Amino acid sequence: MTEVSILSLVKRYGDHAAIDAITLKVKQGEFVSLLGPSGCGKTTTLKCLAGFEEADDGRILFDGVDVSRLPPEQRDIGMVFQNYALFPHMNVAQNLAFGLEMRKVSRPEIKRRVDAALELVQLSGLGKRYPRELSGGQQQRVALARALVIEPKILLLDEPLANLDAKLRDEMRTFIRELQQRVGITTIYVTHDQAEAMTMSDKVVVMFAGRIAQADDPETIYDRPVNRAVAAFVGQANILSCTAPDPAGGATGLRTAGGAIPIPNALSDKNFTTIDIMARPEAIRIVAADDSRAHLTGRVVGRYFHGAFVDYRIALAENILTVQVPPPARFGEGETVGLVLDPARLWPLRDAG
Repeated sequence: MTEVSILSLVKRYGDHAAIDAITLKVKQGEFVSLLGPSGCGKTTTLKCLAGFEEADDGRILFDGVDVSRLPPEQRDIGMVFQNYALFPHMNVAQNLAFGLEMRKVSRPEIKRRVDAALELVQLSGLGKRYPRELSGGQQQRVALARALVIEPKILLLDEPLANLDAKLRDEMRTFIRELQQRVGITTIYVTHDQAEAMTMSDKVVVMFAGRIAQADDPETIYDRPVNRAVAAFVGQANILSCTAPDPAGGATGLRTAGGAIPIPNALSDKNFTTIDIMARPEAIRIVAADDSRAHLTGRVVGRYFHGAFVDYRIALAENILTVQVPPPARFGEGETVGLVLDPARLWPLRDAG
């Protein structure tokens, strides 16, 4: 297992900084996802790690050794691409053997490693098939096996599930994560899919405009985002603009459109005039409009059944809040309802005024 250190890495294309002095450490055996919108620099970062792009500044260290100027073949990495990049004229076994042949591995050892890799990805017996004879999920597993068969120090994956349908994508998330844990290989995974990043990773690195906005475990990213941008990008977030309680009026909650909400447990600094508070959809309960527990009052403008939950859209003055509650759906469109917010699940956003 290998530790990866990225130190003040910069990559420019003309005047544009695709990577703007990012620093990141990936521990041995850790699964880290680079998450962000298109153009944020996540794939460029992966290419610099692989050696396909040369950084303009900064360093990349593998176990303390500077590999910033080494070509890809000397970095000991396994790479899985979005389009699988399998050789169509080679069968599965030949695809896996190719990298080993380039490394001058003996034929008996190649056969041993290929057989072991196929067993690892649950494709034993399919070595003689060609890529065109495989399903999308099977092709993806071949691509994983080809990356792992060379026994690399680091596994890099660039949006490998983007071309799969939703059900197969869900299955492959679990497969890749379990495979990575069995092998114990340090893994860096690029995705724009929040569900992939949150369910698969030990650490999620959220990127915007070539910079790292936050790098934390998935729970921290979701429940305690560092700013409004991360809160809005990861999952669904209701962001309420609030003002401080009015002591003269005897109010104890934060004033906002539609009423007043409880002060979040996480809000230790009371010295503010205005502040933004994040409430995830599942941190809000819907009650009858005249329920004494209600903090806010709004009107149902949308109701969508998702099976495991009902997704409500509640109009609150100029805001539309998203609220997710277990079925059955008790309130209909046009109905006035009360909202109860859990102070333990509310989070103050640090970049608020």
